[in-house]
Amino acid sequence: MEGTIKMNWFKFAKDFSDRNVINAKIRYLQKIRESIEYNSKVVFQSGTTVKNSNYSIITSSKITSYPSLHELLIQADSIALDSPWRFGELCAEAIGKIDQLVFGLKKEREDITYEGKKDKPKKGWV
Repeated sequence: MEGTIKMNWFKFAKDFSDRNVINAKIRYLQKIRESIEYNSKVVFQSGTTVKNSNYSIITSSKITSYPSLHELLIQADSIALDSPWRFGELCAEAIGKIDQLVFGLKKEREDITYEGKKDKPKKGWV
């Protein structure tokens, strides 16, 4: 067994810093998604609490990297106290955009992680 080298999937990856950045973006977007989903339900009970929570999301420096999502949240924040139903609809749109962004990031992460491994033959039954 001394001459055998056990290779793990991460030893094939070329650069982990790119993958780590993508993972951090995915975690951030999932955290924001949970917060927005919670806000869309609580707006009917306490509009001011939701408005403050949404404001903290809007003022985050990371959310400005996604301008369409940022604008949607600003629009939702402006009507949080007046129309909770419309606020819920805008939150649902924001959740849809976040899901699309996360899907794209996961695809990009997969391309980085498994680059060059797709051409190699698989061991065992095919």
